[in-house]
Parts: sequence; structure tokens; C-alpha cells
Amino acid sequence: MFQFTRLFIFFLHLSGPVLAQKQGRALIDSLTAELPKATNDTVKGRLYRVIAEEWFFTNIDQALHYSQLGLQHTTRMNWQRGIGVFNSYVGRAYSDKGNYDSSRYYLLKAVSIYKTLNDTWNLASTTNNLGVAEQNIRSNYPAATRYYFEGLKYAEATGDNYLIGLGLDNISEIYRIQKNFPKALQFGQRALALRQKQSNPDINARRELAGSLASMAALYTQMGNWDKARQYGLRALSEHKKVDNREGLAKTYGLLSTAMHRDYGQKITYALKAKQLWDSLNPRNLDAVTNLANLGVAYFDLVRYTPPNGSAIQPTDRATRLRLAGQYLNAAIRLSADKGELSDQAYFRSNLAEWQALTGDYKSAYENFRAYQAVQDSLYSQEAKNKIAGLEGQREIELRDKQLEINRLTIAGQKRQQLALLVGVGLLLVIGGLLYRQNRTRKKTNTTLLHLNHELDEANQVKARFFAILSHDLRSPIANLINFLHLQRENPDLLPADQVARHQQNITEAAEGLLDTMESMLLWSKGQMQQFKPDVKKVPVDTQFAYLQRFFAGTTNVRFSYDTPDGLQVATDEDYLRTILQNLTSNAIHALKNTPDAHIHWKARPENGNVVLTISDNGPGMSGNQLKSLYTNDAVISGKSGLGLHLIRDLTRAIGCRISVRSEPGEGTEFQLTFSQV
Repeated sequence: MFQFTRLFIFFLHLSGPVLAQKQGRALIDSLTAELPKATNDTVKGRLYRVIAEEWFFTNIDQALHYSQLGLQHTTRMNWQRGIGVFNSYVGRAYSDKGNYDSSRYYLLKAVSIYKTLNDTWNLASTTNNLGVAEQNIRSNYPAATRYYFEGLKYAEATGDNYLIGLGLDNISEIYRIQKNFPKALQFGQRALALRQKQSNPDINARRELAGSLASMAALYTQMGNWDKARQYGLRALSEHKKVDNREGLAKTYGLLSTAMHRDYGQKITYALKAKQLWDSLNPRNLDAVTNLANLGVAYFDLVRYTPPNGSAIQPTDRATRLRLAGQYLNAAIRLSADKGELSDQAYFRSNLAEWQALTGDYKSAYENFRAYQAVQDSLYSQEAKNKIAGLEGQREIELRDKQLEINRLTIAGQKRQQLALLVGVGLLLVIGGLLYRQNRTRKKTNTTLLHLNHELDEANQVKARFFAILSHDLRSPIANLINFLHLQRENPDLLPADQVARHQQNITEAAEGLLDTMESMLLWSKGQMQQFKPDVKKVPVDTQFAYLQRFFAGTTNVRFSYDTPDGLQVATDEDYLRTILQNLTSNAIHALKNTPDAHIHWKARPENGNVVLTISDNGPGMSGNQLKSLYTNDAVISGKSGLGLHLIRDLTRAIGCRISVRSEPGEGTEFQLTFSQV
């Protein structure tokens, strides 16, 4: 006994007296009469929802019709939640009619909308309905189980006992199909306990309670406990009658028919009552088709297990009973085939094969038995999948049980805490205290924000002053240098030798100060490197070496050599690479200023899928302190030394290049850059 969920009642309540005093067809008629009078689009959408909801319990075609009208109406309004609800209703209706593809299409559309709205309640109900479609139309029990557990997860997040009970009920149904009766009882009894706790139950609560009772009846029937099956079935029947739930009555009559076991009179009576209701509601419903088959089996059993004319059950003659048995079994098989359902259809065919053998139609009996056997073979592998799904879900089930227990304890603790609070004035004082605290917190937050804004403003002012001073410090020495150069070019003999020497000394000092200022600015800009983003592309190595040749063409005291294979390329940022190569070359030139026969050699080679660039010189080598800034972030940087290696270190990190160095005193220095091409 599977159950659909009703969707979240996202509409405000309609007229109180109407809902309170009417139910079933009377409620539907009164609400339908209100439709032409509704001038407000929102009110009209609410009416469509309640009408469709009520039709689900009496006539599935009418439920589909009003669900489609509601979908058209809310789509025109662009009311997303309403569109989601009516998509779910249409999907549920198609599932009841056995149209799997249409059902899944509309239900998945609803899920997409609910995820966008973060609507956990309706996500729980719609994923549950997806599970129902997988279970009843496709007999895809692993997929159904996955949807049921997903729905239970959403239900637990809402804390809604209706949704939790529904998820537990449907999971119990899966375990019943797998014949894992202890687990089925565990989940079924938890669902029933949740629904029995409701005080002053409304119509929907009674329907839910009746659904749980019917599920327990189906479970005890399959376990062969006929007394308990009848007990729960009769209780479910009583609850369905209280709310005039015709669909629930039809399902319960069918369950009671099966629970009668060998009491063929009662079995046929209940099955005929169920058939009468299903014919007016939805003859293609899975339970309706199963009831037809069970009715055929009941008439067939009268022939097989009772003596000729030994029973007063009508009809009494053997030929008529056989004809009715074949008629109902064939009808059930035809409807199952139309719906694309396999599992029950195979069972129906096995009974029909026995019926055909008894009537002498051995060829048809053989064909139906072969069809039954083929489906059984395919279901064997499906059964293995079900067991795997059960094992995979075992840990998740235990975790959910634990979470439910924690939720129960949390709720109990909250209730005890609420009892300790004072009513009335005490509650107002608590609210007042909370408001006062919130106000204090907001003031503190505003004060902190003002302080941070003030610090940011001061930082901006300091930065502006820094650039102003920096521009002044750059302008003065450059202007002095230009003036002296003009004077020296245009009037070289204007100043005496001692003044010329003094001016040159001043200009030298100004130029050195300019260098310090520029390096200070470089130090500051280096601190902003985290803002840079390398642009990686294929860069030919020979073009970079050609650039170095041009750039250092004026350096005459050093001999340069370059070695690279034709067409070798490296994947990196071209500007970063050029800066690194230029700095390494400049450092080498500086190290070779006192070295006779100075030589710098650049070499490129592929190695193990990487590209390696090497620069070596024959200078005096570098000390450990000099190399420290290449490997550590906290090395001291002076204005005139160490900055180049810091820049090289940070730039190589930015482009993912590995740098290593080998230096021996008196033997020169070699830097190696490794670029990964993977």
C-alpha cells in the first residue's frame, strides 16, 4: 500500500464554514460554484488547488482536469510556487493513470522549481511521488527507494510529522515487497505511531491514519497473519468511511478481499465492492488492476478447491465460475500490459496459464507460463539489486533513526524549558530583553564599522601623501640632473673646476637618492603582486633570448651565449618570464663587474615533459645570506640589495615555475628554471 503526498497548502484558508462543514463531493460542488465568482487571481488559484485535491479521492480524470486548469492559471500569473504545486498534481494524476513518462516529466519540473525556491516541504512530497511512480509503474524498486529516502531527508528537515510518516510508510512498503518483514514492521509501526498521536484530527489526518492502517493490513496479509490483516483492514475501512474517501475505500476493500484467505464468499464480496468503486474512480489504477486479478483467482479457486455445486456462492455452476475467472484474469493482464507494468502482470499470467491448462488450452497455457518464467528470470536480477540497495541504505537508515531520536529529545527538552518560563509578563520581559540586546549589538556593530571606515580613510590619505612625496622626490633629482647636463653641454667652461666637481658630487648623490626612491616605490608595488593574474600561453624560447640580446647589447664587458633547440616553447606568461630572465641576467652582470673574461651562458632544453631554462656565469659565486631571499619570505630587504631575488621568487611562484640555484665560491653561479608543460 503506497501513498501519494498532498502538496504544501501554500494558499491561505478558504471560507472557514465551507471547509469545516462539508467534505467530499459536497465540498467540491460548493467550491466549483465559487470559481466563476472569483475576481482575484490568487483566490481562484486556491480554489483550483482544493478542488483538484478533493477530486484525487473520488475521480482521477477530474483531478487531472482541474490540475491542468490550475497550472494554466498560475502560469499566466507567473506564480512560481503555484506552478510547482500544479506540476506536482498533474504528475501525480498521470502516475495514478499509469502514464510513467508524463508523470516523471511534470514531477521533475516541480522539483526544479522547489529547489529554486528552497521549498523543503514540497521537495519532500514531490520526491516521494517520484518514488511512487518508479515503484508502481516501472517496478524499479532501487530507484523508488532512493526517492523515498531523499523525501524522508527533506521531511526530517521540516520536522513535519505528516511527511515523516508518509516517508516511513512508503519505505515499509519497499521492505514488504522485498519480504524483509522485520524492517517493514519497524517502519510501518513508526509511521502508524506518528499518526495516532494527532489530537483532534482533521480530514487529511484521518486519511493519513487510514492509509497507515491499510499498509499494516497489506503487510500482515503477506506475512500470512490473516487475523491481524483483517483487524487492521477493518479499522482502515472505518476511518475511510468517516471522511468519505472513496479511493481509500476501494483500496481497503481490495485488501480485505485478500485478507479473507479461504473464505471465498467474503473474498468475492469485498473484491466486487472494490471493483464497483474502482470502475467509477480509475479502473487503470494499479490496485484496481490487482483487484480484478484477485477476483479472477477467487472464482478460479472456487473451481479448484471446492466440490462441484458444494458451495452456495453465486454463480454456483462450474462453467460460469471458470468463465468469470478467465474474464477477470485476461482483463487484468491487458490493463497491466497497457501500463507497462511487469511484476504483477507475470503473476496474473501464471494464474491464467493454470486456468488455460484446466480448460484444455495447453498451447496458450504453455505460452503464458513461458512469459511468466521470462519475467521471473529478469526479476531475479532486479531482486539482487534491491538487496544491494537495502545494504547500501542500512547505514543511512540507522543515521536517520538516530537523528529522529535526537529530534525527539530536543523537542522534549524544549517543552520542559517552555514550562519553566513565566507566562504573560515574563514572556514580554524576555522579548524586551532580546530587543534591547539586539539594539546594543547593532550599535556596537555600527561603531565598529565607523572605526573601520575611519581607518580606511586614513589609509587612503596616507597613500595619497606617499605618492605626492614620492613624485616630489623623483622630480627634484631628475630636474637637477637635466639642468646640469644642459649646462655641461651648452657652457662647459662657465664654472671653475672646483664648482664642477662639487656639482657632479651633488648630482651623483641626487641620482643615488633617486635610485633609492625608485627602489622604495618598487618595494611598495611588489606588495601588490597578489592582484596580478598571469596570462598563460605558448611562448617561443628563442624570442626571449633574442630580447635579452637586444636589451643587453650595450654591455661590452661581458660575453653572452645562448643555446636553445629550434621551435622549443614554454607555456607561461610572457611578461612574467621576460622580467625573470632580465632580472637574472642583470644580477649576473652585476656579479661579474670585477671578473676578467666575464661570460654568461643561457641554455634551454626539454626534460621529462618539462622545459628547463638555465643561466650560468663564471663569477665569484653567491653566499648563503645572499640566496636566503630566494627561498624565504621573511628575509630582510635593503634598498640596494636583495630586491631582485625577491621579485624573481614571487614571480616564479605566480606562474608555477620551480627555481633552483647552485653556487660555489670562485666557480660561478647557475640558476635553473623548470616549467611544467602538463
